[in-house]
Amino acid sequence: MSDESRALEPVKFPRYERRGIFMGLKWYQLVLVATGVLVAIIASAAGGPGGLIVTAPMWVSLVLFGVLQYSRIPYPIWGSLIVLFFVRSLLGQTRYLARPERPVRAGKLALPGGLGNLKVQPLSRGECVILDAPGKEAIVVLRCSTRSFALLDDDDKAWAAKAWSRVQAGLAQRSDIARIAVQDYTVPYPSSALQDFYDRTVTIDDGERGTWGQVAYQDLISAAGSAMSHDVLLSLVVDTSKSRRRIKESGGGRTGLERLLRLEVGAITTSLATHGVRVDEWLSESRLLDVFRGAFDPEALARGSSDSARQPRDEKQPPRQSSGPMAIDEHWTYLRSDSGFHQTFWVAEWPRQKVYPGFLHPLVYVGDFRHTVTQVIRTVPTIEALRDIRSAQEAHETRRRINARFDRPTTREQRAEEEEVSQREEEIVAGHGDVRPTAFVTITADSLEDLARHRHELESAAAGAFVELRLLAGQQWAAFIAGGLPLGRGLR
Repeated sequence: MSDESRALEPVKFPRYERRGIFMGLKWYQLVLVATGVLVAIIASAAGGPGGLIVTAPMWVSLVLFGVLQYSRIPYPIWGSLIVLFFVRSLLGQTRYLARPERPVRAGKLALPGGLGNLKVQPLSRGECVILDAPGKEAIVVLRCSTRSFALLDDDDKAWAAKAWSRVQAGLAQRSDIARIAVQDYTVPYPSSALQDFYDRTVTIDDGERGTWGQVAYQDLISAAGSAMSHDVLLSLVVDTSKSRRRIKESGGGRTGLERLLRLEVGAITTSLATHGVRVDEWLSESRLLDVFRGAFDPEALARGSSDSARQPRDEKQPPRQSSGPMAIDEHWTYLRSDSGFHQTFWVAEWPRQKVYPGFLHPLVYVGDFRHTVTQVIRTVPTIEALRDIRSAQEAHETRRRINARFDRPTTREQRAEEEEVSQREEEIVAGHGDVRPTAFVTITADSLEDLARHRHELESAAAGAFVELRLLAGQQWAAFIAGGLPLGRGLR
């Protein structure tokens, strides 16, 4: 391979397109504007100028409500979120209390809302799969490990970036895979954990100071801060409806599904190996329940680690029986679970300028608090991608005609969108796959004060990563499912 091919090059993300039917307005915005104009016409025809002035608050409000935006989100969307959250609050759907006295069907996840329909099915070799019967999906969770991208040299970084692009291109060619989700769980462990481990391991008689090495090690432990642990999980979502023929050919039923999943896991494992990522394990039922429980109850991780450290090595802990929370309280801007307060943000804008691979490191390594960075990647079939490109080109052509009719110049932003659509078409025609990435960041704290402090740190880190984070107000529970749980679900 030539040196040029191993050069680390900056990349540019496509812009977030906001296309509409007319003048950038969606159909519901046009309905509101047309209703306001119709009310004004009827009032003017019936009552003349006086009727137009009297009804001005009504039709002006309709027009403005259809046109105005806040944080680049149309007012009708905000209105629907407010109404939906208010209705859910009245119906008691924003609060959840576990009922221990109620029996839970074996294999069902004890999770609130529609997640209660998910079923964990053990496989023949000890692994498990999450079955979503209503959504016709099967979810496999893999624990992965790799070398830190920040510690690689430029040549290895360039090779890893190109290998990851080939992995995504391969995913686009496999219609059975609906989505994949890559999650980096960052969990802080205080220095007291090091001290506890040292006290249990090293025995020093009372009254003795210890050797100079023990004294130096104690000084290092006392000077150490909190250590950060990174757990990388990859959720592979298989569309069982599209895989029906392959499942039937593999034996049908649970046997056919298991064979299909093993083929897909083997393929993704081989692809990730070229990227320098090693698949350590396919999570079993007990490991998966621990992940769910740790997401809802952060203190369970500390309790579990301390209990396992005190327990003799030859004694095995029984698998955890409950994976769900004991209580959930959803608010407009945050979510409270058993022992944590959570906020989930959506990466609304990727960098507008060219950036080098690894630009998300400020988000991954921000602060000494628990947070999860999730990227959900949805593969787009080539036919659908080309259809979307044609729609974008038609919208751009319509906008150019309107600008020419009203003698308005084409802005630099509009020209950039047109160029990126053309470049995307060239890449797809050349044989590259099309994927749609969506990223979420979930932060967790012990109190609202700590949550506010962590949010300020995260927003500062987002500025360093050249991305725009948007708090998903009014939909924190759905956002937490997408960004905090290994289910491979997106939100938008």
